[in-house]
Amino acid sequence: MDKEIRIDDKIDNIENNEEKIMPKYNISHLVSANKLKAYVRIELIDKQAELVADEIINYLKEYGIVYGIKEQEIKDYCESKDYSKELVAACGLDPINGKDAEIVYDFDTSTDSKFIEEEDGTINFRNLNNVINVKKDDILCHIKPVEDGVDGVDVYGEPIKFKEGKTVSFSSGNNTYISENELELRASTDGCVELKNDKVYVENVYRVNNVDNETGNIDFIGSVVINGDVKAGFSVKAKGDIKIRGMVEGAFIESDSDVVISKGMNGMGKGSIYAKGNVTSKYIENAMVVSDKTVYAEALINSEVVAKDSVKLRGHNAAILGGTTKAMNLIYAKTIGNKTNSETYLILDLSEYQKKQAEIEKNNKRNHHLKVDLEKKNKELQEIEEKAALIENSSLDDSNKINIKKQFVLKKIKINNEISEIKSKLNDVVQTDNLADHKIICTGIIYSNTRITIGWMKYNVRQDISYSKIYNDGNDITIVTLNSSDIE
Repeated sequence: MDKEIRIDDKIDNIENNEEKIMPKYNISHLVSANKLKAYVRIELIDKQAELVADEIINYLKEYGIVYGIKEQEIKDYCESKDYSKELVAACGLDPINGKDAEIVYDFDTSTDSKFIEEEDGTINFRNLNNVINVKKDDILCHIKPVEDGVDGVDVYGEPIKFKEGKTVSFSSGNNTYISENELELRASTDGCVELKNDKVYVENVYRVNNVDNETGNIDFIGSVVINGDVKAGFSVKAKGDIKIRGMVEGAFIESDSDVVISKGMNGMGKGSIYAKGNVTSKYIENAMVVSDKTVYAEALINSEVVAKDSVKLRGHNAAILGGTTKAMNLIYAKTIGNKTNSETYLILDLSEYQKKQAEIEKNNKRNHHLKVDLEKKNKELQEIEEKAALIENSSLDDSNKINIKKQFVLKKIKINNEISEIKSKLNDVVQTDNLADHKIICTGIIYSNTRITIGWMKYNVRQDISYSKIYNDGNDITIVTLNSSDIE
């Protein structure tokens, strides 16, 4: 007979089974918005419950969290049983964003004055170094290109695309161009480089109002225009022209081209001008001037003036008063010296003329030998012609005649080449000018107490000379009345 099963027993059995399967804890998780972190929370139902790391790891994988699982941290977490804390159970890999492109300037863009210490430790505060010279095709600035980044990975193992860097472009001004690779901005001319409103310019003419403490000294690769004055103690250097609309005090001016000073120069005994071109100034007083070409002025006063070509005084006064004036070709003035002035020195340098004369004499001697050689070669040529005629009329057989004729032809070619070379040397004539073309022209008065030197000859003016041309005739210094052709 079956055992009777009571209803109460059934209820007890159900309750016991439920007690066996009831979980001891709950696991939940949260993934950050960027999917780079996964957080795990543990809620204990049974206060005595314990977890092992694999349970959490398996849980994460069930929910697709497979990258960056922090196994060691999970193990430490389970061993410490500090379940009240939230656990960072997985971390993705942050993407590394690309770097933006940037413009790198290849010149100093700061506006601060840049003083340079000299070797002796002193600083010339007039050298502000405000002018940054560049040459044609120099690199002014360049682009550092965008750099690629690195993709990241989220906790689900999915890639996270990096953010690409931003590109940049040049903002170019006058006299610049972009290189073929579009990564360099270069100068299209010699000049000074400037950065204005984030734009790069190259100016081939440097313009200032004055040269003083505000601008400092100028050293420029192009031309310089100064609207005002150049103050004492400052310097202006330029590869191109220097044009000064005001006046120059005791300053230093140097140009590889022309210098023009509208209101004149008072050098104060220390100012100087050096130019590879012409120098033009209203007046020059107490200064040193050296020009590789011609000096033009209305007045030279107690100055040292040297010109490789000429010195020409123009205007109402056109006067040379005191000092030393030296040229190679022409000194032209209206008034030279005065009765109360200190001695005035005029010098015509004939060194180049003498050098050319020496070359001519040397060539004349050489040419005499060349003419003798030419005469010999012509005689040799004539003898060959005569021998060729004799062979032609001789009793030799045709074969021998042909061989001998060939030898004569070769000799004639050789001699004709030698004759051509001698004639070419004879045509290399050194041109020279007339000694009298090196002269002093005075359309007014040359006062006594003027000292004149023309080449190897000297002459002291003891009585005033009027309206005269003075030159070296080879034997003495000659003074003659001006012709209309002498007056410019």
